[in-house]
Amino acid sequence: MRAPSAARTEFAEHGLEGARVDRIAGAAGVNKERIYGHFGNKEQLFEAVLSAALTEAAELKPAAGLTDPAAYAAATFDFHRSNPHLIRLLMWESLQRQRISPEAAARRTRFYTEAAQRLVPPGIDDETARFVLYGILALATWAQALPIAGSMVFGGAPDPQDLRERIANAAAALVEPRQ
Repeated sequence: MRAPSAARTEFAEHGLEGARVDRIAGAAGVNKERIYGHFGNKEQLFEAVLSAALTEAAELKPAAGLTDPAAYAAATFDFHRSNPHLIRLLMWESLQRQRISPEAAARRTRFYTEAAQRLVPPGIDDETARFVLYGILALATWAQALPIAGSMVFGGAPDPQDLRERIANAAAALVEPRQ
């Protein structure tokens, strides 16, 4: 069924509230009753699409096994630059949903906990590790999520390679010991 791909495109472009199952069905070449029969309602379809996109990101993103914060930030930057749909889906989720399923929350928490633990040197507490991860993710995704704000901060659109390098350096600085 091509519905998940069509749904990903539709949700990334229009969000949960603006997406139309009839457009998804048309793009997928199926009738919308088949989509509802397979996924339930539009909210469940959105959850399935977002879950699949997050799983794909975890499997495909080379940053998944990295322990170096600079390399993790650079790989995350590269992944999201090549796959802008995931950031858009996550932004729509934040704008249009009040909560996510407990199962989805548990999966994401596990993923982020493991990433945070990999990225900080031994002896850093769990809470600080989570803040470091959050900072790295913010640095690595901001340019794709809010390009207009980024161009205002930098006085124009920054060179992507230069920005990538600076983000990696800033991520490394998050875990450098203070003197």
